[in-house]
Amino acid sequence: MNTGIIVETKHLVDELYKITIEMRDNGFTHPGQYCIIGIKGSEIEKNYIVCEFDGKRFSIVVKKGNEVTDRLLELESGTEINVEAGLGNGFNVDIIPDGVTLVADSDGIPQMLGLLRGLLMRGKSCNLVLGYSTKSRIFMVDTFSNLCNNIEIFTADGSNGRQGNADDGVRKADYVCAAGSVEMLDRLAQKAKHGQYNPDGMNITEW
Repeated sequence: MNTGIIVETKHLVDELYKITIEMRDNGFTHPGQYCIIGIKGSEIEKNYIVCEFDGKRFSIVVKKGNEVTDRLLELESGTEINVEAGLGNGFNVDIIPDGVTLVADSDGIPQMLGLLRGLLMRGKSCNLVLGYSTKSRIFMVDTFSNLCNNIEIFTADGSNGRQGNADDGVRKADYVCAAGSVEMLDRLAQKAKHGQYNPDGMNITEW
């Protein structure tokens, strides 16, 4: 493994945190790729999907409750960690059409930030549909709003106004890019003619 340095750890909501890491060459080329992180002096390690990347830095969104994650959150800025980055195939941004719909819930939401930035860099517009469990667990919407004007938000309990799942924001679509729960992705696949989705957090599947 290579060495990375923790730059910043930021609390998002409840047990979710965003960690920014710097390394000489993070190896990321496509949004939706993943990394393996280990704690120095320990043999334990865990996979994390990249949230966004730029130059030498990249970020991940993590949830408390895993041994590696909990130890990672205890580390101070400037601490070295073991990182194997740039893994998986990621979303193929070049073939995504203008006006695509991005759909995500649960663990799939953070990687939409990197995908959204990749589309904007290529001059492509998109619609974004996000699904959360409840209003108090909504995160990163302010960041998404700075990049995308067309955002729909659903909550499973309706506490934010629109009740439903992320795929409820799509009736029919020519092309979608999606990540999150397998149940949501299965329903979405019945509505979209073509697209790319991340069912396992490691490799993007095209249909």
